[in-house]
Amino acid sequence: MNRQKKQEAVERLRSDMGPDSHLVLAEYRGLTVEEMTGLRKKIRSASGTLRVMKNTLVRHAVEGTGNEAVMDLLTGPNALVFTREDPVPMVKVLAEASKAKEAVKIKGGVVEGKSVTPEEILRIAELPSREVLLAMTLGSLAAPMQGLVNVCQGTIRNFVYVLDALRQAKSAEA
Repeated sequence: MNRQKKQEAVERLRSDMGPDSHLVLAEYRGLTVEEMTGLRKKIRSASGTLRVMKNTLVRHAVEGTGNEAVMDLLTGPNALVFTREDPVPMVKVLAEASKAKEAVKIKGGVVEGKSVTPEEILRIAELPSREVLLAMTLGSLAAPMQGLVNVCQGTIRNFVYVLDALRQAKSAEA
């Protein structure tokens, strides 16, 4: 690869990642081509991208993007997995791959602009999806209002029972 192609690859990676991306480094030594292709497809379906580049090119691409924390992890063969969207689905795919194959080892990364360890990445993978978290939040916000509605309905229901009892008492007298 000549110098110009390397520079183009660095610029393409830098523009793809951007400062708002979430980035995870994983070692992939020992994966077959078919397994690597399958992992790429799964990560792509989770709105992520998996790239394998030379560490020196990754260093140049990461400079100035806010993802400099991964520079210390750039030893040996690395798969660079990143997304600009919700990182949880992508991290779940990577965590499943690391559990299924010993060849995939999560090294660390940058999520929400903060450096994260492999253990933290695995904890992120255990989180529910964004939609589920939003539904849980909305349920928590709606619970007090539902309680108020139930209390109001209980008062109205009791009033109706009293009126019905009075009606039955009046009809029994007549």
